Amino acid sequence: MSHHRLSLPLAVLVCAVAAGPVAAAPTVSSLAPSAGEQTSREAVTIQDTINATLHQHHALKAIQENREAVAHEVTRAKAGYGPRLDVTGAVGAGKLSNSTTRSLGVDKGFYNASRVGATLVQPLWDGLATRSRVRTAESTLDSMNYRVFDNATSLGLDALIAHIDVLRRRTIYDLAEANVARHEEILAQARDRESLGADTMADVTQAESRLARAQSLQVEARASLREGEETYYRLTGMRPTQYLEEVPLPSPLPDGPARVMEAAERSNPKLEAYIQDIKSARGEEELSRSAYHPSINLEVGPNYTDRGGKGSQWTYSFDVMGTVRWNIFNSGADVAETKAARARVRQARQTMYSFVDDLKLEIETTWTQYLSAREQFKHYTDAIGFNTATRDAYEEQFMLGQRSLLDVLDAESELFNSSTQAATARGNILVGAYRLQALAGVLLPDLGIDTSFLDKAPSVDPADPREAW
Repeated sequence: MSHHRLSLPLAVLVCAVAAGPVAAAPTVSSLAPSAGEQTSREAVTIQDTINATLHQHHALKAIQENREAVAHEVTRAKAGYGPRLDVTGAVGAGKLSNSTTRSLGVDKGFYNASRVGATLVQPLWDGLATRSRVRTAESTLDSMNYRVFDNATSLGLDALIAHIDVLRRRTIYDLAEANVARHEEILAQARDRESLGADTMADVTQAESRLARAQSLQVEARASLREGEETYYRLTGMRPTQYLEEVPLPSPLPDGPARVMEAAERSNPKLEAYIQDIKSARGEEELSRSAYHPSINLEVGPNYTDRGGKGSQWTYSFDVMGTVRWNIFNSGADVAETKAARARVRQARQTMYSFVDDLKLEIETTWTQYLSAREQFKHYTDAIGFNTATRDAYEEQFMLGQRSLLDVLDAESELFNSSTQAATARGNILVGAYRLQALAGVLLPDLGIDTSFLDKAPSVDPADPREAW
């Protein structure tokens, strides 16, 4: 039995890891799709994965609904520029002393009374309070729009990582499967040689032990693959088919963390959201100063009052009045509110500065991890070549009686370990590169993801029966 033929399955997988993107091997058993789920043999691209996540993830829909609520707050704030119509009605009892009631002798007791009226109020000046409320609401809405895009970017990155991770785990499972097949062949060789007297029973038991370890690693890889597929399903709502498209490196690749930070300062949506939060806080500060000004309204409307007792005691009026209301003392509450609003502006500014510091650190850390993964992949790829040469040489020498079976088994283990570590390192390269794009705020645009639907309200889900009173 030729050792070259025995080593072919593992060699093919090793070359796949070393030479190109992590591929989805059609021999790996994955979770079967349920009825109605994707079963097409067309390749599922990373764009498909991200789009599915963005269109079905409840966390993104929740923040979209929050944005819709804030949009209505803008409309509410702008309504402060327009008129307000109040209708009043009252019924009860009262005492009134004027020339009429005194002449009738009904000014001493309580008599039935009722009144009805309508007042149209048009604000003329409110110390810029309405303008401040509109500015605050619009800045908050802009902040929410950026936060929707930021959450979409984060979920898109999570989906992309899940896509990469499924491919990586499939590759590792294939390596584990080939490793088991290789150890089964080595065990068969050992048993044949033992029956011929060339090997001892100790060699056979050693091969059996290594086979059991290889089978354990295969079970672990299978469980890991299923975990990765479940994570993919939770994010996308799709079962990962056998035809997940390979993930290329993004182009162009950044040439350093400084360039990534420059792009982030222009495009990072969370940074833009924090800037809008500062503007919103400044609107609140402006609103607090409106309390120092008078409010001037035009008030128009009829009033009708009817009182019980002797005689006809009803009155009717129709007034067109310009009214001024000016609070001249409020026990220092307005001054305190202004100081508090200024502190909130400073707080929002410091929060933004803190985020910028964290963003710089995350970019630097991600860049370091990206470079480390590239170096590791290079070294593991070299190690695969050296391990393969060593394994082949040990097999030749073993056939000539110059090496023990243990040497061959150790060489197989080293080759398997280098192959799995190379697959992991390559996955880390891809994750690092795309995470840098996400931090720069360009992940979705660079991948050509259509995000126009994010500007609209999400589809309304049916009410949950548990919501009922």
